[in-house]
Amino acid sequence: MIPREIFILFLLHFSGVRLQAPELDLDQFAWLTPLKGDISEECLAASIQYVDTFVNLSPELTSIPGPISMFDSNGKLPLEGFLSDTIDMPIDICQGDENCIYSLPDQLRYINAKIPVGYNINPGNFDECLEIDNFETAYCVMAINGPQQSGRSSLLKLGSYLTDLDDKLTRFDIIDKFKNLPSNTESRQISMDLPSIRSYASELAFYNISVTTDRLFLSMMSAYAIIASPKIGMCFPKACTVEDVNTNFANLTSNSHLPIEVTINIEINGTLMNYTMELPSSEVTINTGKCYTSDNVHGAPQNLPFAYIFFYILFSIIFALVILGTLSELVFKFVLKKKSPDSLLVKIIHSYSIYSNGKRLLSTESVGKDHLDCMNGMRFLSMTWVALGHSFIGSQGAVTRNTEAALKIYNGETNFALEVILNALPSVDSFFLMSGTLTTYIFLKELERAGNNPIKHTVTLVMYYLHRYLRLTIPYVLIMGVVISILPYVYQGPGWNWVILESEQCQKNWWKHLLYIHTLVEDNQSDFCMGVTWYLVDDMMFHVFSPIVIYPMYFLYKMTKKHVWTVLFWVFSLACFTFGVFYISYTTEQIASGVESDRIHTHYLYHVTFYFAPWTRYQAYLVGIILGYILHNCRGKTIKIRDDVNIFAWQAAFLAAFAVVYGLHQARQTHNMSLFSATMYNTFQRLAWNGALAWVIFSCAKGYGGIINEFLSWPAFAPLSRLTFCTYLIHQNVITMFFKTVMSSFPNDFEMFTSVWYYLAIQFISCVIAFWFALIFEVPATRAEKLIVDAILGIIIKPEVKQHVNIKSSIIKKTDDTSAENFKDKNVIEDDGFVEKQTQRKDAIVASDRNEQAEFGSTDCDKSAEKNNKTYSADSITEEPGSIDGKLSNGIDPPSYDQLMRDADAIQRA
Repeated sequence: MIPREIFILFLLHFSGVRLQAPELDLDQFAWLTPLKGDISEECLAASIQYVDTFVNLSPELTSIPGPISMFDSNGKLPLEGFLSDTIDMPIDICQGDENCIYSLPDQLRYINAKIPVGYNINPGNFDECLEIDNFETAYCVMAINGPQQSGRSSLLKLGSYLTDLDDKLTRFDIIDKFKNLPSNTESRQISMDLPSIRSYASELAFYNISVTTDRLFLSMMSAYAIIASPKIGMCFPKACTVEDVNTNFANLTSNSHLPIEVTINIEINGTLMNYTMELPSSEVTINTGKCYTSDNVHGAPQNLPFAYIFFYILFSIIFALVILGTLSELVFKFVLKKKSPDSLLVKIIHSYSIYSNGKRLLSTESVGKDHLDCMNGMRFLSMTWVALGHSFIGSQGAVTRNTEAALKIYNGETNFALEVILNALPSVDSFFLMSGTLTTYIFLKELERAGNNPIKHTVTLVMYYLHRYLRLTIPYVLIMGVVISILPYVYQGPGWNWVILESEQCQKNWWKHLLYIHTLVEDNQSDFCMGVTWYLVDDMMFHVFSPIVIYPMYFLYKMTKKHVWTVLFWVFSLACFTFGVFYISYTTEQIASGVESDRIHTHYLYHVTFYFAPWTRYQAYLVGIILGYILHNCRGKTIKIRDDVNIFAWQAAFLAAFAVVYGLHQARQTHNMSLFSATMYNTFQRLAWNGALAWVIFSCAKGYGGIINEFLSWPAFAPLSRLTFCTYLIHQNVITMFFKTVMSSFPNDFEMFTSVWYYLAIQFISCVIAFWFALIFEVPATRAEKLIVDAILGIIIKPEVKQHVNIKSSIIKKTDDTSAENFKDKNVIEDDGFVEKQTQRKDAIVASDRNEQAEFGSTDCDKSAEKNNKTYSADSITEEPGSIDGKLSNGIDPPSYDQLMRDADAIQRA
């Protein structure tokens, strides 16, 4: 017998198949290939051929038959066997039933089910299955599910990328609870192997209690599914569709959805009685959502959907503009050595130039005092913190054996310092703070420019919303297009279905994302499209409704000239939202930032989760609003702070931030936190964290930051901070592709050291991808949008060049004349309407330049900057690559109408 044959028989032996056994039940092959239920004829015929290969296997083999290779490529669970890496699940089979209690001895009544918790995912061999030459195959990942679990109370109804985390934490909680239950060493020990279950069923029969082996096995499988959430890769005939596979396994597990009938025969008062006790159903389901074939290893649609075609055409146009813009700019600059034509079309084409956009992205220059350089470092470090937390979560989605090691980390048993990973949630609130700060700072400047003119206020408000929407949505849609039409073809593997599912969800729910309502609608649970964009929904909601807070603050100060009324109004607004957070958290019994407590049972059932809801996060934005108000009113001013006050404020800020991040360590270890404590943490943690960061920003901006300001203002952070928007949008997809494919293709052990290396790779790859997205999508779109909006505003408020000349002549005449009467000549009087038009046009265009806010981009907010011995006013604001806030031109020529506007202002002042 050749070695190949020995190997085949070895596999068959340990799979329980005995070729010579007369009692061989061919129906058992339904666990390997679809044979049960209402499946298609093609699938049934291919499955019969699969079975016949085993039954008619000949000792004289010259090659390995396809079905044998298919069987070999199947995953086996649990990988390390049923007797290792297990926990005890104490079970009282009688469940308090008196008849059962009197008839069954304790050593059989109380059992310890040995439930494996090690390698709960075995993908098998994806490549081997799809590379079989003599049999057409399909690779599917089968999920084994138990009764529907509600999930952790703090993360109900997630509906996005955190669903995987919810499943993982739910599993950890269950394992942890069972590990802490007392185990009766005298109880019967039962493992999931069939001999152990048959032996136990035989002993029950001795006491006249009958229950089928299959039902006991399905019950054990149900417990295993609840704890381990197992998945297994299997190789089926290609003729079998997903529906055929699911129908087959639904038939195999149908009995598990019925109550388990335990028949008890006992003698009561000399009378033999037959009694049937019903135990709850085990409700096992085994199904798959996607199968892969050799001619479609990605699982992507074979017929291109409209969305794919649309984005392919759009990307082709963009790449053509990039090539044309780059070549054109280089020709004018280095070949012709002259300035490019001053036309709108040429400017739009040049806005796609890699040369100029690259210089913008990589620039490390800073501009002037009051410039918030510290936000560059704060923004980039916050983004790395977000990626660190997500990559650590993603590592738990890999095929790991040592679940207990990860469980200890989540329970806070390993290292106090790891709280910075386990409680990385404040990192997102940091962006809300910076966004609110710069929105308020810039918007207050625009309100001052508008003065008492209602038309100017209208233009300012319209541009406040329009520019913000376009600024965020254009790169958002383009990156969504990559997720929809490009990523499905990037790689392949057992877990690639997640990438395909996200593409399908984006095609289905794109309109909700464009309206920024996808986390607010009732069916948000099924939307897996770019899950991290829940942040953009909250931020857009904050931007939309913040004028309700900012306008009263502005007018209160304008009418009273006292800041106290403005501050009181802000305090009132903050108190309202703080009370709202307290009320929701207390009445629905919210746990604190993912720390499970045995004393709290959350019943928050609203479709927008407590974690995602904008109304529970607005506190951070409100802190940013008051900080922006303070910076606006302190711009250009020197603030004197005593050394002792400065030291005390820095200490208070440090302690507040430290308490928010590390204050839950003991509660995480003990699982013991009162409802009141959790409510107070949920209510005030955002105020403490963002108040601390607000002091850091203010102190650094006013020269009291010391070494902290020097570090956060490090020039290298400037280009990195411009990448944070695109990094945020794409990093979760990088994590998914890595852990759901590469790290799900083979079993591995969880280690902190390897997790750090995975994170560093993910961070680097995300930044590289973000650089190209910013270079090709974000910056060109921002520049082109500005040019087009300016052109439209120029058409709406059309300048009169001739009248402009007359105005300039009037200004010169006024300078020469000493009599005011001589200045009020006919030309000036006739041009009053023109002056008003020019002023409106100026305010509208400047508003379009400056109505930007910064959760991810640059933080340039200063009043003036000097470049080439020229002083530009705060009016000359232009776009900063990768940012969502305003920036001084920093060497870029002011708008061509700038002198015209200054002339108009001079007339108004006269």
